[in-house]
Parts: sequence; C-alpha cells; structure tokens
Amino acid sequence: MVRRKTVVERNKELEKEGKKLLFYGMKIRAITTPAQYQLIVKSIGCARFAYNAYLAEKQKTYKETKKAISYSAFKKDFVVLKKNPAYEWLSEPDKFALECAMEQVDDAYDRFFKGQTGYPKFKSKHTSKQSYSTKETNGNLVIDFEKQRIKIPKLGWINVRFSKGQIASFQESGFNGKVKAATLTVHGSQQTHISLRIEEVVSLREETDWTTIPNEKIIGCDLGLTHFLIDSNGNKIENPRHLKNSLGRLAMLQRRLKNKIKGSSNYKKQQQQIAKLHLRITNTRKDFLHKESRKLVNENQIIVLEDLNVKSMIKNRRLARSISDVGWSTFVTFVKYKADWDHKKIVLIGRFFASSKKCNGCEEKNTLLSLSDRTWVCSKCGREHDRDLNAAKNIKEEGIRILAET
Repeated sequence: MVRRKTVVERNKELEKEGKKLLFYGMKIRAITTPAQYQLIVKSIGCARFAYNAYLAEKQKTYKETKKAISYSAFKKDFVVLKKNPAYEWLSEPDKFALECAMEQVDDAYDRFFKGQTGYPKFKSKHTSKQSYSTKETNGNLVIDFEKQRIKIPKLGWINVRFSKGQIASFQESGFNGKVKAATLTVHGSQQTHISLRIEEVVSLREETDWTTIPNEKIIGCDLGLTHFLIDSNGNKIENPRHLKNSLGRLAMLQRRLKNKIKGSSNYKKQQQQIAKLHLRITNTRKDFLHKESRKLVNENQIIVLEDLNVKSMIKNRRLARSISDVGWSTFVTFVKYKADWDHKKIVLIGRFFASSKKCNGCEEKNTLLSLSDRTWVCSKCGREHDRDLNAAKNIKEEGIRILAET
C-alpha cells in the first residue's frame, strides 16, 4: 500500500514551484428531498452509534487492561458486527460516515491530552444539532456551481443554495479547489446544511515589510458591550444585542412548550419553533459579524486587536449572557481569515495590556479606574478621556510598537 504524503511534504514539493496548499471551508444550505432527508437522519444515527461504540470500547479496554485499543483493531471488529443480521442497518449509510465517526474519537482523545478540551463524552440524539462527516475518495464529492448542486455518497445529487458571493467568485475565477471532506448537519428546525473542506493549490505571496505601512492604514480596535467596536479614528459601532432583543419572544415560546404534553406532536412542533428562533438569532449575529469584519479588512492594511480571554470573562455571571451574545471570539476569527485571504496583517496585543487605564497623552496609569467609569480625567496632564476611544488609541500604538520589534 502506497503511503499518502503529508501536507508538510506536499508543501515542500510545491514550494519549489512557488506554490502552496490552501485549506478553507464552505457552508451551504441544502434543499433535500424527503428520501434524502431520511437517509441523512439514518446516517447521523449510525455515525453516532459507531462513535459511542468505539468510545465505550476504549474506556472498557483501558479499565480492564490499562491499554488503549487502536482504531484499526476496533474497525476490524466493527466490520464483523456490520455483517450480523441484527445490525444490518449499519450498512445503509455511507461507510466513510462510520469511519469518520470513529476517527473523531481518537481526535477527541488527542485534544484532551493536549489540554484543549475536556474528557470525551458520548453523543446524544437529543441535542439541537446533529451531524455526520464523510471524506473524498475517487471523486465521490463533487460541486456543480452551474446547476447549484453537490454530489454526496449514497445521497446522490443534492440541490443547494449558494450565496451571491460564492456564485460571483465562481463566475469570476472559476472553482479550482478539490473537495476533501463534507459534514452534513441537521438543525432542530429541520434545516440541513453541508459544510465542505476544500483544498486548493495557490501561489506563494511575496513577504511584505509591514513597518513601511503608513499610520493612517493602521487601525486599533477596542471591543466592548455598550458599543460593539470602537476604533482609533473615533468611529463607534453600536452593539445590536441580537439575543437580548429576542428574549421576549423566546420566553413566550418556551412558556407555550411547557403547556404541551411532552412527546406529543404539538410538543415537537413547538420545539421546532424554538429551534428556528435560536437559529435566526445565530444567523443574524453571524451576518452582522461578517459584514463588519469585511468592512474592517477592506479599509485597513494593519488591524490591531486585543487578545481577549473570553472563556474567563464569561465566568462573571452578570455579564456572561451579554458577552456570549456579542460574539467577540467569532468576530476575531472572521477578521483573521479575511485578512489572511486579502494579504492584510493582524496584530494581537497581550490580554494584560492596560489599554483603558493608560493615558494616551502622558502614559500615566489610572489604577483607580472602574468598569463603570466611561470618561475620566488624567491626574497628571489633565486630559479628559473617553474610556473606549482612549483604549483604541493605546491599542494602535502598542500594535505599532510590536510591529517595529518583530
């Protein structure tokens, strides 16, 4: 059997030609037929069974022998299990869906031992989002932009809705990537999405001397709750508070659910309405973050942001819901990948940098500044500061300093 080359090995070969591999994702709304939807649900159930079976076997084997069972050893036993007449339903979905589910167990353990996540848990069928993944082999994953459809193993061609941006990009430069994997997700509202992992060979870019970028093309951004973003030029973007504005309707729908008989048809319909509202809140938030991150990247060459420790910040029970609603981490992620695509620079400053407490004029530190103080006067130079604007200016200057050093 010929060993596949790793990404690092392939990049070394492509580097000689002035190229490299680029991996990115694409999420698309799927319009399935009733038969396709039922097979997707069955595939999710089979993948969940394979995941839980492998996880249970790993835990049982380690408890009895203090040794870990390997993926290849369990896969052989699982193939035998599929031939059992009692488990013939495991042969209905795509076989790669079951393999990917078992590989996810090993991945979960790897991330646990690296300290990235908690101990692996069993999957439940009662969560609002259910999914399964499959991988490319011999061209079994295909995108057809012209007819707006995607070919998935066992499901055949599925009609999808590409965004206007995706269609415009395809018409302008064509689709030069190769689909390597796909994840099909069914939401509680019964909406189905397909997430694709795409590999593309692109040309290497020339290195840029970022210290030569003029200051007007550099912007510092302070993220907040009253205002979503305050930049060093004095612009302020209001926080849309997507979840807070929908709490009234959400509470009403949940009260109605409480009065339904659990497990009844009306109970399930009410659950779908609640899931649909949650999905709408998520989509409006993402739409806002996408638009603001795109505008920020388009208008600036260098963007300086704070490295916020959101995981610790949401432990504050008074602010946890507001911090989760505003979506800082997602926004930073969007800015990072958009900047990388457009060959822009992102500078992250340390999370312990006193951006709000330091006077932007004389650099005197106001140690008595509290969270409720929105304006303050420097005791040394007498300047009056808008807390957020002062922080944004300090963030920009710290970013310029870091650039000069690196």
